[in-house]
Amino acid sequence: MTLDKIIGYVRDVVDRYGGRTVFETAENSGANVWFRPLGGLKGFYICENGSRYIVINDGLDSILKQTVCAHELGHDILHRELSGGGIREGTMFLDSNKTEREANLFAAELLISDKALLSEIGYVSSPEAAAYELGVPAELVEYKLELLSHKGYDVNFTSVESDFLK
Repeated sequence: MTLDKIIGYVRDVVDRYGGRTVFETAENSGANVWFRPLGGLKGFYICENGSRYIVINDGLDSILKQTVCAHELGHDILHRELSGGGIREGTMFLDSNKTEREANLFAAELLISDKALLSEIGYVSSPEAAAYELGVPAELVEYKLELLSHKGYDVNFTSVESDFLK
């Protein structure tokens, strides 16, 4: 799937179902969002008998819960026919799987606005610092940087270090 298609799907989801939170957006789209104890599993998406479920590990912190929800909503929108599987510890940001990569790109586009990250680039020195300021995992910032670059933005981080006060 092309980056343009993923960007378009996110735009459609926000326009049609956008809520105050990613959880509300997912629910508005018709997916049931459930929080359950899942051990080492971060979350999963399943579509059964026409009902769609995003199940998120209730033991995750709030940043990971929203990230997992956006990622699984990506699977719902982009890969519904492949329903199944789940995110295990350490597998969420693997680029080796095409559908996982697409779901991560979807999540990055949904959770991080172009304006917010472009603003941070001017003030912080690294993707990790931008992630901290935006309240998202650093890996998601890397995906968003790829999307911004695809859109034609110059997204190089510049160092904010200076000897001004030395």
